[in-house]
Amino acid sequence: MLAAFGRGVNSENIQQVAVADKRYLEAKELDGKFGLGGDPESAYMFSEDVRAARQEYLLALEAAYRE
Repeated sequence: MLAAFGRGVNSENIQQVAVADKRYLEAKELDGKFGLGGDPESAYMFSEDVRAARQEYLLALEAAYRE
């Protein structure tokens, strides 16, 4: 992941992006396993988890490039 950012990006920001990316991938995996086959409330919960994790990832990515 470090190569994707270049030298000018703070390593702490890169770490935050990596953590957010991991959360997003985990949320997608859980949604794939349990979201589609579950009841409507579970499907909604998992889709919201994916949405929130993606938003967190995008905000971390934006912050990494702004600093």
